[in-house]
Amino acid sequence: MSWRDHQKFPKKVLKHVALVLAVFLCLSAVSLGLNFWVYHELQARLKIRMEGKYVPYIFIPSFKVKQGSFTWEDRVRLVEGNFKVTFDPLTLISRRGIRIILKSKGSKIQFIGSWAEQQGIERVTVDYLIADIILGRRGLAGINEVEVRSPSFQFSLKNADKGITPKA
Repeated sequence: MSWRDHQKFPKKVLKHVALVLAVFLCLSAVSLGLNFWVYHELQARLKIRMEGKYVPYIFIPSFKVKQGSFTWEDRVRLVEGNFKVTFDPLTLISRRGIRIILKSKGSKIQFIGSWAEQQGIERVTVDYLIADIILGRRGLAGINEVEVRSPSFQFSLKNADKGITPKA
């Protein structure tokens, strides 16, 4: 190796490191941007207002809301709890809608309206909550699964269309 080759070597390495760093930063920005967009779309399309601390994940289509709360129409209210929202990025461009999976453990929920009447329970602390839904342009397009487990209450709903009212 000649002297000139030795001088070019650090420049080549620095160019490669800079390229890798630029790609990493771009992917991070895209990931964070998608997470934030889905966070806002979830609220806008379901007409809910989430409160709590928004914590996005990098490189994973997911975010957490710590010490969160929200009310979803005349159905259910998350009084207090941490929940994680994961979405399928491939469904962002689908006609049906965005697939969203909401998971929570140890949360306090309250059924309201017709759901409270059907279940005969208003407030409950859940051991486990999962909601796998399809979020369409104008709101809820479908329910793949909703499951709630607590010591005093079990609720499960699978493969429901938008207009179906859940039954225990």
